[in-house]
Amino acid sequence: MNQSQIQLKPWSQTEDDAAETFASAEPALSAPTSVMPAPVGKTVRTFSGTSWPGLDRIRSIHALVPTAAALVWVVGAAVLPTNQPGLPPIQALGVACLLACAAAIVVTAWRTRRRAMAALELSIASTSRRAAGKWGAAALGAEIQPLWEAVERQTAEVTRQIEQLLEERKELGLELSLIAVQKRQAEAIIRSMSDPVLVTDSYDQLVLANPAAEELFGFKCPDALRQPLTVLVADEKLVALIRQAREADTRVARRRTEHEIGEQVFALTMSPVASGQSEDEVGVEHHGVVVLLRDITKERKAARLKSEFVAQVAHELRTPLSSIRAYVEMLVDGEAADEKTRSEYFEIIQTSADGLGRLIDNMLNISRIEAGTVRINKEPIAVSMVAKEAADMMRPAAEQKGISLSEELTPVMYRVLADRDLLYQAVLNLLSNAVKYTPEGGRIHLRVIPQEESKTIRVEVSDSGVGIPKEDLPRMFQKFFRVEKNKEMAKGTGLGLNLVKQIVETVHGGELTLSSEVGKGSTFGMILPLTQ
Repeated sequence: MNQSQIQLKPWSQTEDDAAETFASAEPALSAPTSVMPAPVGKTVRTFSGTSWPGLDRIRSIHALVPTAAALVWVVGAAVLPTNQPGLPPIQALGVACLLACAAAIVVTAWRTRRRAMAALELSIASTSRRAAGKWGAAALGAEIQPLWEAVERQTAEVTRQIEQLLEERKELGLELSLIAVQKRQAEAIIRSMSDPVLVTDSYDQLVLANPAAEELFGFKCPDALRQPLTVLVADEKLVALIRQAREADTRVARRRTEHEIGEQVFALTMSPVASGQSEDEVGVEHHGVVVLLRDITKERKAARLKSEFVAQVAHELRTPLSSIRAYVEMLVDGEAADEKTRSEYFEIIQTSADGLGRLIDNMLNISRIEAGTVRINKEPIAVSMVAKEAADMMRPAAEQKGISLSEELTPVMYRVLADRDLLYQAVLNLLSNAVKYTPEGGRIHLRVIPQEESKTIRVEVSDSGVGIPKEDLPRMFQKFFRVEKNKEMAKGTGLGLNLVKQIVETVHGGELTLSSEVGKGSTFGMILPLTQ
């Protein structure tokens, strides 16, 4: 291009042409397209339904194309070949540079627009395939493939973690269900226990109690739950023991002691509920206490009776043994100078030996009956015949004291299923007891009375003896018990009436009765069931 061919149009014409060019380019700048997003900075939604914030940058680049074209047109309109004289070299060079820049802008904008639109179309197609389940690495463009692969890995990791959490949640639900079942089982076991059980927390409040504890302490669950023990239990000493067990600063498996509540004696076992610290660690915190109260009243009573029995046996054995030893020593020392004295000594020794034998026999019989080892031979027995044999045996002793012994017997037809020897021993002991404690000239009456309505028979021994104080009546059939003021009146071991009790009640399933009045006498009765 030479200078003579480059001419400038007048400015007014150039301005009109530029306005016309911009007017023709304005629809391209303002017309919306289906693939162009909203203004820059907004999140838009494409026709495929996917959101992509990066589309605003592509739209900006796309808008540069008509703008660059309009700029080239303006420059071209300003420099057209005319008949006017040529331009100076410097002005021509500037115009050429301007044209070159405009052309570069147009080319760059066109190439950028083409690449951006291709990437956009590829992304839209890939998104559509992913939504349709046709995702594949081959469908991705080289530029965005690493991004989608990272997203896919992250999605897979999140999915795995969600599945793991769901599985852990399922396992946790099963564990909680198992714990709930075990808790109900433990509560059912505690509630079914016959011994009272209390469970407290770290504030000495009631957490659990079984019906036996409710009955012992007089409260009702669930109203009593979470109530302080000081409100529910009136026994301050028991509450203090439970508090001491909880506040102990060392791990102790359990604490045992005996505690009396009213007339009952309990073996108290307190097991602190410790925290999960080491067993060797000092200063263990206890979260509560499990208290078990076992009623040992009968055990303590039995132990006391056993001790009393041993002491009384020793005393009863010592008396005849001492008498035998004393008279034997006198015989050995020659103190019995004549035959009469020696005979008296021998008679005393024999009497003491017989008493010692009876004591041992009674003790053995009682122990055998209590242990269930005595040999019992039950058969239909005529009660009147057994009663008469016992009366005949005791009549000489009664006559020796001037006591009249009368009988009132029933026909032989009334029988009981009994062991003959043991029944005879029971009637004989009642008659012997009456002879011992009836003064000279007194009366003893033996009766056998059938009671057809109750299908039983009653053997009754009445005397006109010294009688028994009312306060001693409940203890008359206990081992070794004797009325204190009657001990000087007659010798005895205190086992005769207890043996009668064992024979009648334990062996034959009968019943004993006793009525007495001091100074007027006593009446002992045996009631036995008649045999068919």
